[in-house]
Amino acid sequence: MIENNTEETFNEDLSEKSLILSTPDTENIDYSSENLYAYPALFTSKALVELCSASWSRSPKVTQDIQPYLRGCKWSPDGTCCLCVVNNDGIHVMELPCDLYSGDVTANRTIDVLEPVIHVKEAGLVYDFCWYPGMSSSVPESCCWITTKQNAPIQMWDAFDGSLRCSYRGFNAVDEMEPAISCTFIADGSRIVAGYKKVLRTFDVERPGREFCEHKINSPASCFTTNSNLLAVGSWNTSISLYNISEMGTYKSIGKMHGHAGGVTHMKFTNDGLRLVSGARKDHRLLVWDIRYYRRPLNILSRAVDTNQRIYFDISPCGKYLVTGGSDGSVKVWDLNKINWKDELDAMDDTDNVSYRFPLHKDCCNSIAIHPCRPILATGSGQYHFADPLSAIDNELNEYNTMSEDNGFSDIKYSIDAENSLVFWWIGDVPDLT
Repeated sequence: MIENNTEETFNEDLSEKSLILSTPDTENIDYSSENLYAYPALFTSKALVELCSASWSRSPKVTQDIQPYLRGCKWSPDGTCCLCVVNNDGIHVMELPCDLYSGDVTANRTIDVLEPVIHVKEAGLVYDFCWYPGMSSSVPESCCWITTKQNAPIQMWDAFDGSLRCSYRGFNAVDEMEPAISCTFIADGSRIVAGYKKVLRTFDVERPGREFCEHKINSPASCFTTNSNLLAVGSWNTSISLYNISEMGTYKSIGKMHGHAGGVTHMKFTNDGLRLVSGARKDHRLLVWDIRYYRRPLNILSRAVDTNQRIYFDISPCGKYLVTGGSDGSVKVWDLNKINWKDELDAMDDTDNVSYRFPLHKDCCNSIAIHPCRPILATGSGQYHFADPLSAIDNELNEYNTMSEDNGFSDIKYSIDAENSLVFWWIGDVPDLT
């Protein structure tokens, strides 16, 4: 996190925007054209400039089963830092370099090496994580995030020192603590919605512990997304359920959507709140839904998803671009001005109608996050690589292994093709690109 004594160097536009978002009194805000924040244009130069990077490597003392790779990254709401989940290495908070708060960059800019300012060494598999929606570095009390992991309750962490603030525990009918599969804040940040195998539980943020309201569901809640009073719940049974959560613990069912071939892993509402984009595991399609008529998807977009892990996508704050990663390592971008991905339905066309494609990684690109107010894209790569099963057999099979490799036979293994990295890219205008 950015310390308080260095906040004077922040860009004025960024600070003004953060204060407007965190100030509930809107009567005294000047809405003149001079004070309104204009989101910068994206992908104007058709090229990306690498700004910063970080990587994780396996310790030589551990077994091959311990493989550190990025499993997700999310920008903080004020844009000062990026929260990352690394397999077998806990939570990392990466700070955005101060020189990127204002101005443009050049093509020959020196690439910074990112080091975590906060490292929470969590044990066990982290299922889900989420920033507090009102987070602002100028208000230390709001700088926190929540995680849910294997055999543990929902935990809230301080983003300044990495300390544990509190826990939210869900108990079943026999008084056993259950770990949540997914978690999120509602839009105003006053409540936490947690998804379990058979129930949804709502916690009051100001009352940690085991006090919650419960709503029964028929299938595990694998992921969430919220928009005002709407809550979309994705499930491993390939369905998406819509709820109205206007009151504490009250879930009014609106409808259910079916269309994915695998379990739903990630969803996001568009900026107008009328459309929902969803993705699933081992499903090469991104489905765009109109929540007013959800019997069939509006549009079907293609991406490479050959794995069960969660492949993130993001929608730009301006609402013009949809950006997604893929198991082939490339990043795909759909521009609303070139392809009306919100309305058109061309399911019978097998051609890829993507606006831009960037082959950024040589391994699975599973994480995508667009900066909330700067033309910066965060991408993360990595996946679990299986070791060669023949290597565990006695030395008498070494000759057979050599013959198999010579014949072109190879198993999936942890090799030099593996890439475990977090990279920040400049996706705005580059003045001196030539």
